[in-house]
Amino acid sequence: MGFFDFLRKKEPGIIKFSEIDDWLDKQVENKKLDQKISKAKSMIKDKLSQGYKYLEELEKTGLKNENIPERAKHMMEGHRKTYIQRLRRFLDEVEVPDDFSQIGYYAAKFSESIDKLSEETHKNYLVLKEFMEEELSKVVRSVKGIEDDLSKLQAQIEKEGLEMIKDAKLKLKHYKEDLKKKARLEEEKASQEKELEALKERKKKFEKRVNELKQSKDYVDYKVFLEKKKKYEEKLKEIENELKIVFAELHRPLKKYKRGSLNEQLIDKYILDPSGALEEDDSLLIINVLHKMREQLDNLDLKEKQIEKTLEMLDKLNKDFFMNRKLEISRLKGLNREAATKINKSVVALNISENDTWLRKIDEKMQYADKLLEEIEKEIQHINLDYLKQKVKEKVKEVASVVIEDD
Repeated sequence: MGFFDFLRKKEPGIIKFSEIDDWLDKQVENKKLDQKISKAKSMIKDKLSQGYKYLEELEKTGLKNENIPERAKHMMEGHRKTYIQRLRRFLDEVEVPDDFSQIGYYAAKFSESIDKLSEETHKNYLVLKEFMEEELSKVVRSVKGIEDDLSKLQAQIEKEGLEMIKDAKLKLKHYKEDLKKKARLEEEKASQEKELEALKERKKKFEKRVNELKQSKDYVDYKVFLEKKKKYEEKLKEIENELKIVFAELHRPLKKYKRGSLNEQLIDKYILDPSGALEEDDSLLIINVLHKMREQLDNLDLKEKQIEKTLEMLDKLNKDFFMNRKLEISRLKGLNREAATKINKSVVALNISENDTWLRKIDEKMQYADKLLEEIEKEIQHINLDYLKQKVKEKVKEVASVVIEDD
């Protein structure tokens, strides 16, 4: 009855996704690569022992021809010592990995190391070859034998078709890493969302406190003083602009008049800062200056039109004009200082300011938390576990015909 069993199509095996890693290890185990690696390592170990032995022989070997100059003997001994030290260090560093997936890389690096060793000891080799070629050749053959054994081991592993298994394990590793990464990011996201909610609650409390303070009578009084201060400053600005316009009109004639005048410094002050100059001019010396300038207008080399404009302006600039502006500046600045004192002493304003400072800090923290949350969400979106899982399944099915069930 079982005679024709071989004609029946073999049903594919069934494995769970969580079992893939062990299943792949089993595929490798069935190929008995560990035995091949162990055998190769044993052979390489023998060649290492031979290498050390041949280096000892090279070290102890005497010259076949003693009738050579002392200088040549010293030179040879120097090269022998350097060569033996370098070769022993090289052999000490030989350590074949147990993992089959690392053999190819190790074999390639070993060949590179031999090339480098040959280049570094080339001069030593050429000198020693002239004196003890046979012993030297044994050392070289033992080292080259290690490279040959590694190459044979690499060829055996490649023959087993392990690249697909390596690719499957690599894809599975990437899937597991991204699975852990996503779980970690989800935790970070939850923590960040919790922190953001806590910041929002704190912000509500501070905003409520600020609103309560702004409903108080003290705050209403504080706002009144703010408005008064603003009004005083606006009126001061109006006077300042008016005086600037006046002295802008008189700029040219004053510049010409001040040359040789006894009031140059005063004139410069009024030209640069008329409001400040008037405030400091307690004796209103500017009136006398303008009066004297009026008398000399015809001698200031001004055009007729400029003289007319200057006279029109000077007609307005009498004692009352300057006195009224000076008194008003003094009055407004005094009121402004009083309002500023009331504002600065306001407890409610200080409390609001402190709460506003905390609100700004909370807003900064919320912006930072929002940014972090956005970055975390982007990272989570970039992780496509379904796609990675599918790629693992496809690669495993290339290794063997199996059905893979999700856990």
